[in-house]
Amino acid sequence: MGIKDKLQDALCLRGNIPSLFLSSLIECTGWNMWSLVWQPFILSLGGSTSVIGGLNSLWGAIQSILQLVTGGLADSLGRKKLVNAYYVISIVGIGITLAARSWVYLIPSVVLFAVADALGEPAFTPLFAESVEETRRGTAFSLLSLTWFLPGFYSQLLAGFLGDRVGVRQVLYITLALEVLSLLVFAVFVKETLRERKPVELSGIIRSIPGNLRPRGDLISFYAMSILDRFGWGLSGGIFVAMIYKSFGFTLLQIGILTTATSVTSALALMPVGRLVDRHGSRGSLLASATLSAMLFFGYMSTGSFVVFIALQVVKGLAIAFWDPAHNAYLSNVVEESERGRFFGSLNGLKGILCFPASLIGAYLYESFGFSGIFTASLVISLLTLVFALRIKESKKD
Repeated sequence: MGIKDKLQDALCLRGNIPSLFLSSLIECTGWNMWSLVWQPFILSLGGSTSVIGGLNSLWGAIQSILQLVTGGLADSLGRKKLVNAYYVISIVGIGITLAARSWVYLIPSVVLFAVADALGEPAFTPLFAESVEETRRGTAFSLLSLTWFLPGFYSQLLAGFLGDRVGVRQVLYITLALEVLSLLVFAVFVKETLRERKPVELSGIIRSIPGNLRPRGDLISFYAMSILDRFGWGLSGGIFVAMIYKSFGFTLLQIGILTTATSVTSALALMPVGRLVDRHGSRGSLLASATLSAMLFFGYMSTGSFVVFIALQVVKGLAIAFWDPAHNAYLSNVVEESERGRFFGSLNGLKGILCFPASLIGAYLYESFGFSGIFTASLVISLLTLVFALRIKESKKD
């Protein structure tokens, strides 16, 4: 076996994976740039921190409710059709965003982004899982997460540089171009992975919603851990850039440096963590992530120094690297292929329904109590997340 073959095997670069990796890498480059300028863009259109929190909450609420249905559609129509629809709707949403001259006109964009995510999330993760054998999913999901963090080496610094000099709207045009290119790569090269499709019975899918809201008995602690983790991060996640932009006067380039520190750390750690998950299971990695999250939130409460923020962003990168491959591999391995879309949709829907107020609550805590208020709440929730992570039992398939 040659070096090329060994490298392909080591990185799971077989079948769909190279095309999925390339399309996702292109797309995530654009959305990394978007993530840096989105909140300052809303502020430039007359919005406030509360407006940013409200738009994020609206996004999360719509996305979550729809995923209770779209997860079933992914198991019926197939994964690829839903991901194609995600791309098309996202592109329309970006176009509407570019035409906006007031934050009010961003509401239709946010609705479209929510619909797109509701279609894409419960389809894309199973598509990735089904493109590799079960024993390699930790590594594969690390590779998937890497497509977000690898562009962080360059995209957010570039977005900050361009945003400071030519304006944030120009950065959004780049996101649009990259989203179109990503769609072309995905549509042409990625193959469907669902082997047995079920007939589409929308009425049956809708009737299954109450059941989807009840987690399977052996997954209750896993669901609780996932929901608490989402809520704790969600308090600040949707307004983090706006908070440090307003509170400390950091430039967009400085904020780009902070987000790059997270991306570089995650990118370097993801593949080793994925290998550990494949070898030892998910539980230890989830515990490590919850512990690092608690340390991070405590650190945010205690500083306003740019240098210390860089160090904390490294801790954030490690927390993400330990969480993403372990979380996705755990759920992929404990459910059957024919129900994988439904379970991912169910969990994502529950997380969103219960956590959609997080951005609004976070905005209120920040405006009322500052950094200490919002991150004290996040710290308490992260400790509860750790308690439920301790209750997780390693799955037999991990």
